[in-house]
Amino acid sequence: MSVEKVHENLMSEEGLKFNQLPDNIKKKIKGFNLLHTKLEKNPDDEKLFNMVQKQSIDIADLIQNYIEEDFDDDDDDDNNDDNNDDNNVDNKKNVTNTNNEPKKTSNSQVGKSDENEPNKVVKNTASANFGNLVMEKKIQLLISKNSEGRISIIDLKSIIGKEPDYPEQVVNNIKLRKVFLSASYRLV
Repeated sequence: MSVEKVHENLMSEEGLKFNQLPDNIKKKIKGFNLLHTKLEKNPDDEKLFNMVQKQSIDIADLIQNYIEEDFDDDDDDDNNDDNNDDNNVDNKKNVTNTNNEPKKTSNSQVGKSDENEPNKVVKNTASANFGNLVMEKKIQLLISKNSEGRISIIDLKSIIGKEPDYPEQVVNNIKLRKVFLSASYRLV
């Protein structure tokens, strides 16, 4: 049994260095390293192995939240800049009227490509590439602990933060399928 260091994988994927992380995450990583060293001295301790693996996933979750929080802050700054020019707001966002009908293109723009079209492509790609490495590892950890190789809908919902798609849910690089007449999903 070797521990998969999910947080280190995420850091290398995102190009983050240890010294770029906030202090609370640095402390967690140092604690993880101590536990990992203890596990290396006693590799047969299954309880310690599970604890170390879970801690790596939890640290990766913290790192993912830090990245998203930083990304959200950048978006907020961008939105403030966009609000200064009302014409740019309409061009950059998929604006709808109060009846939730898509905004109509004026006749002068009929020959031009729809500027909202790139947004549609992004939305479709985002749903196809739903989730992240942290979600995937949490799901795999729960499935590996389950004797039937399944994850309950409740657990899946809490990890992905939404109702899972039916009949299949893709999370990062894994595909899950709803088990017939069961409140669970399994890996495909």
